[in-house]
Amino acid sequence: MRFLIQFFLKNGIHSRRTLWMGLICLIPLAVAVLLFLFRPILSKEGIELPELFPQINFWLYLHFLLPLVSVFIGSAVIGDEVEDRTLPYLLTRPLERRWIVLSKLVAGWMTAGVLMFSSLLLTYVVMMLGGGVENVSASFGQLLQSGGVLLIGLAVYIPLFTLLGGVVRRPVLAGLILTFGWENSVAFFPGNVKLVTVAHYLHILSPPLQKVDQGGARNLFNMVIQTTELSTLTAVLILVGLGAIFIWMSSSLLLIKEYRLQQEA
Repeated sequence: MRFLIQFFLKNGIHSRRTLWMGLICLIPLAVAVLLFLFRPILSKEGIELPELFPQINFWLYLHFLLPLVSVFIGSAVIGDEVEDRTLPYLLTRPLERRWIVLSKLVAGWMTAGVLMFSSLLLTYVVMMLGGGVENVSASFGQLLQSGGVLLIGLAVYIPLFTLLGGVVRRPVLAGLILTFGWENSVAFFPGNVKLVTVAHYLHILSPPLQKVDQGGARNLFNMVIQTTELSTLTAVLILVGLGAIFIWMSSSLLLIKEYRLQQEA
């Protein structure tokens, strides 16, 4: 399995998709740099950059980059092999079919994790430097917590979209609808309906959003419906369980489904 992971990692690193994902991961960093340049104006309004890091993490990483990167990487686990016509070659090798998908899942998780955590680290440094050098080390635990949540989210979302990519014809479109149409909306609904979203459990594990007030008016970033009263351990166990289910189901696709390659005209 180690050889397969190394093989898929090498292919993934040199792919055009990884390049685009890397560029997209620079969006929060660009926002952080922009805020850093306007920090004198923000300071006059009583807003310090370190206070905004949880907001950047919550909206740009947890609700934008995490699902977006997971959709493109997860949908490609099986989809790329079918599109590139390399699936028959892999299936004829003396390899357990389940290990093929598992290896691609691990390679995709590692690639996405490096891209997102590197972006998060750079964004964190820029935001914390806006409040002084001492803030960089003082809030380091917040960085580790945010990065850990992203890695857990990738471990759940990537196999979910791998499963989706193995059963629908347009996995990217279906994944985007699921994430931005369901996950990023239902997770904020009142009541227990949010319990059927992955994002809700990630909310519980994420650093709390700090309230930023301007003239007594609550900032838009803080208008997030509170999470249910679940413990951190419960949220972790649910996410681990969901990840295990999605990994098992997606890794079983090559065992139960036959993929026919389209013939060239």
